[in-house]
Amino acid sequence: VMSVTPNKVLIDLRHEKGESQAQAAKNIGISQSMLAMLEAGYRKGSDDTKIKIANYYDESVDTIFFAVNCHS
Repeated sequence: VMSVTPNKVLIDLRHEKGESQAQAAKNIGISQSMLAMLEAGYRKGSDDTKIKIANYYDESVDTIFFAVNCHS
């Protein structure tokens, strides 16, 4: 069974902007439910979605989506 790990980087980036999930999702151009699933770690998101999010937060896709498993 694959364990679900929240994407702390993604959550922290949104908190740094001081935005709710609804605000951030609207600005990124995705649904709030999609952002919630991504933050919770239930969804990985398409490449297109990852790029939109990375551009919005001015971070690399790697930093947000692939650094998660490297840190304990």
